[in-house]
Amino acid sequence: MHACGLRTREARRLNTGDVDYDSPSIDIMWPKGNRSRKLAATDEVAGMLARCDEETSCRFGPKRGAFFVTFTGNTVHPSTVGKIFQRIWRLACLPESKDGKRPHPYCFRHRFAYTNLERWCKDGVNVAAMLPYLARYMGHATFDSTYYYVHTLPDFMDGYADIVAESNDSVIPEVEFDA
Repeated sequence: MHACGLRTREARRLNTGDVDYDSPSIDIMWPKGNRSRKLAATDEVAGMLARCDEETSCRFGPKRGAFFVTFTGNTVHPSTVGKIFQRIWRLACLPESKDGKRPHPYCFRHRFAYTNLERWCKDGVNVAAMLPYLARYMGHATFDSTYYYVHTLPDFMDGYADIVAESNDSVIPEVEFDA
């Protein structure tokens, strides 16, 4: 979820055959809106998944269906992800929010989007041109779902405004009007 921006449901529904360690890639089958997709993964992510698969296969056998299972070998229940996330947060002694809002697993997905947008902005990449790629990778049905991440990140907007000002017409070309 952290490294690929997966929805909680997509991670829970991942099957053992959905991970290709050679390419490396992850097949997200029948997610929200039935928009299946293949995600490129880094060698580091593939290595972590391979180690997880090996450990789980030793305990439950290689023929289990779900990639991530409970200690009894069953598919992970939706509420379990949040409970485990909160337990890890507390055990790691991470700070609790002052406004009462607690972090949750879906924050990984938000952070994935923000990190890419911030990196592109910092590197001077045309963010508008990259948004369709991010939308497809994240499985968004419309660009509006991806634009949500742009307008909710104040630091990004400040940096993006600077790039637009510096690059003049190269990022956002001037539009001519016929009178």
